[in-house]
Amino acid sequence: MKIFILEHDRVLQEEIDICLNNCRLHITIKKAYDKQALFDEATSLDEYALFVLNLKNPTDARTIDFIRDNGGYAPILLIVEPMEDAMMLKTLYYLGYNDVILKPFPVEEMVFRIYKLCDIWNNDVFFLRNGMYFDFKQGMFITKEEPILLGRKESLLLKCLFLKSPHIVTWDEINAFVYHNEVITQERIRALIKQLRDKLPLKCIKTINGKGYQMIVSS
Repeated sequence: MKIFILEHDRVLQEEIDICLNNCRLHITIKKAYDKQALFDEATSLDEYALFVLNLKNPTDARTIDFIRDNGGYAPILLIVEPMEDAMMLKTLYYLGYNDVILKPFPVEEMVFRIYKLCDIWNNDVFFLRNGMYFDFKQGMFITKEEPILLGRKESLLLKCLFLKSPHIVTWDEINAFVYHNEVITQERIRALIKQLRDKLPLKCIKTINGKGYQMIVSS
């Protein structure tokens, strides 16, 4: 999969590249530092799965029109410098950008947006917001303060919720994924849910009465 990143900050470009590589994603990044590099790709824009753009004048529709007119129909993630007028965000979404991220931001948040827009998930690392993420192999929930160690069943449950997000995970699905269809009661699953909720630093597991649970991963 190929993504195009137009960002004048070379340090940020490298941080994004390193973070994606650390997540073991098979992504080829075309790094650009000015719009001319985007124009030079006119004949191959249809090859990209995502465009990440930091534009000097993001409300100027000519760049997005250029991409669409030349066969680039992949989602566009707009990087925006700190702004005084928050109402500009409304204009940006109206122009057709698929998502907007405001500087400054943790590089992990950028990776989460890429996951979301490209509809891809690594089976081992899952991102939330504000730089927090879950590393299944390590059994760790990573925050800015300190990592939180999870038990094996807690890790399996959290992975199950992430894999199904934004859809509901039913009792039967939890039983199959976490307990391998062992004969257990719903009370046992509720107890595991409570254990996990008590460890996590944010409320991201929603109870859907009569159905199961849902992971809330909105940014």
